[in-house]
Amino acid sequence: VGYIETPRGLRTFKTVFAQHISDECKRRFYKNWYRCKKKAHMRTGQKWADEDGKKSIEADFDKMAKYCSHIRVLCHTQPKLFKLKEKKANIMEIQINGGEVADKVAFARSLLEKPNAR
Repeated sequence: VGYIETPRGLRTFKTVFAQHISDECKRRFYKNWYRCKKKAHMRTGQKWADEDGKKSIEADFDKMAKYCSHIRVLCHTQPKLFKLKEKKANIMEIQINGGEVADKVAFARSLLEKPNAR
C-alpha cells in the first residue's frame, strides 16, 4: 500500500495485492464464509497472469516509487498452523522504514507471497 501526504493527512495512493491470497485471509473480508460466493480478490490473480495486467502492475509499482511518501505491507497470520478454533486470519499493516521510496517498494515487492517471521 502506498500513501501520499495531503494537507489533511495520509491518503492511500495505490494498493497492489499478491497473486495468491489464502482462504484464511479471504475469510476476513466476509461475515458469513459458508454462505458467500468466495469471489473476493479473484481478479487480482487474473491480473498477475495476464500480460496487460502485468504491465498495469508494473505501472502501479513505478507510480508508487515516484509519488508515494510512505510504503506499508499488508500481512496476515496463518491460523491453520496453530490448533485454535479461529479460522479467520488477523490482518496487519506494517510500515517499511529506511532508504529511498524506490528501495522500499522493491523490498515490499520482494516480500510478496513469502512467509515473514520478523
